[in-house]
Amino acid sequence: MLYHKLIEEHLDAAGDVLSDGRQFYNYNQIHERVAEIRGFLKKQDLHIGSRVLITAYNSIETILTVLACIADGYIFVLLYPGMLGADKERIRQDCAPGWCVDRMMEIITREKRCSMEERVMLPEDTLVSILYTSGSDGSPKGVVASQKQILFCCNAINQRLMNTEKDRILCCLPLAFDYGLYQVFLAFMSRSLLYITEGTVLQKIPRMLSEWKITAFPMIPSAMNLLIKTSLLKELPLPELRYITFTGECLSVELISRLMKAYPQTEIVPMYGLTECKRVSIMPLGRNDKKMQGSCGLPLDGIQVWLKDTDPKTGIGELVVKGPNVMEGYWGEWGQNGDVYRTDSCTGDRFLCTGDLFRIDKDGFLYFCGRKSRIIKVKGYRISGVYIEKLLEKLETVDELTVLGIEDPYCGEKPAIFVCTQDEQIKKRIHEIMRKQPEYVRNYELFVQKTPFPRTRNGKVDEMELKKRAVDCAG
Repeated sequence: MLYHKLIEEHLDAAGDVLSDGRQFYNYNQIHERVAEIRGFLKKQDLHIGSRVLITAYNSIETILTVLACIADGYIFVLLYPGMLGADKERIRQDCAPGWCVDRMMEIITREKRCSMEERVMLPEDTLVSILYTSGSDGSPKGVVASQKQILFCCNAINQRLMNTEKDRILCCLPLAFDYGLYQVFLAFMSRSLLYITEGTVLQKIPRMLSEWKITAFPMIPSAMNLLIKTSLLKELPLPELRYITFTGECLSVELISRLMKAYPQTEIVPMYGLTECKRVSIMPLGRNDKKMQGSCGLPLDGIQVWLKDTDPKTGIGELVVKGPNVMEGYWGEWGQNGDVYRTDSCTGDRFLCTGDLFRIDKDGFLYFCGRKSRIIKVKGYRISGVYIEKLLEKLETVDELTVLGIEDPYCGEKPAIFVCTQDEQIKKRIHEIMRKQPEYVRNYELFVQKTPFPRTRNGKVDEMELKKRAVDCAG
């Protein structure tokens, strides 16, 4: 069903839908190349439900291999080659792959093309992928998705973003990151042209946006901050750029304001989601009023959200999500996800406790207020790291900023402010701002560095590594 919706349903469509800037493929060419890889995988004694572990950088061949797995019901597991070897081994043991593809794409596609035999139309509850994300202890946990969840999410996201065959999407996010992977699905289902590239070199992105006349650009806030503050996008006209989407990290109003000023013709689209339920909310196009208030949009059509354990004074509580976007659960832990995945005892409906703190306004718009894991408890007071980040986000000389909680022998915890900047006076400026805060907020540590923050395999700030550095400095 999923492969049919992605590829077979569009075989009569004209035009290219996939490119790396050098090679271009239409649906028929993709279908033929996928047949070659299917022929190779069939020789490996795989069956429906077998796991295929793919360790590869972004490339057309990576996408073709993913499609081959989808076509025949193999569960693909995507890993980024740069991840830690220990994590790779844990994932390998956890998912027990029937076959491993490790930078073998060219070898696979040299196989003699197999005949286009009739495919079995797989039911909608067929498992498709295991995407690994860091658990609460930092160890990888595999989120399992089926065809029905992927199809729902793609249709709902495409509808909200209004993607069509006229769009050209640039994906420089790792395919092992669900935000990157779904650009493939979104493009194929909307007949958009997807440009796939390895996004580790930020300097190349402006040229790609301009030369390829990109209309849709998914990005994470920290990387966009670097593009803006290093002047890589300065005075670069991008008249075709229809929208930029953001998720994965907290998107500041300050960054939104800068982008709207630089590119008034481009929609800046805040979103919220997590691997456990893909996309939850997207800002409707044209709602500048809400995005400038810090909202990350309205829930997708067809899903329900509510807050639990809500603070009566602030209206802030943990966000709970119910709907077709809630994934199957964690691989190997069916029925053991009571802290995250739960089931309504009356209706049997499954829902997800996100672990993220939100408030919801009278119009139903969501506002991210922090993660439960990032609430800093100081002498009985509860401080959100996001609150302090918002105090400091207007410091224009700061390239990157994050606030985490670290242990304190006297207060239990205290905020640790991490800053990346070349500004020699930044400590003084931050101290001036923090001096005006309540006494329990003024007990903090400040860590300033000139090099970019460490990153996880998905390109997010590696919070655990930053905490480790803070502990090492204290020691």
